[in-house]
Amino acid sequence: MPYPGRTPHIHVKVSRGGKELLTTQLYIDGHPQNERDGLLQLISDLAQRKTLLVPFVPIKDHKLGELSANFDIVIGVTPADGK
Repeated sequence: MPYPGRTPHIHVKVSRGGKELLTTQLYIDGHPQNERDGLLQLISDLAQRKTLLVPFVPIKDHKLGELSANFDIVIGVTPADGK
């Protein structure tokens, strides 16, 4: 659900064994409100910001306007984790 002052985004949280590994957000690449989103603009490194911008594309042959997006998440495991 949209809320004031933010561009459309999706919250992502990754957990393993009850331990939170990652919390982030992904954003619609090219959305006009991205330039005015305060949290997104806090990422001053443009290469890092780009990793959160995801193209949403129409799904072929679907009639309701469904969109598809891919957001790869890579989590490294340290030797201390042992798994």
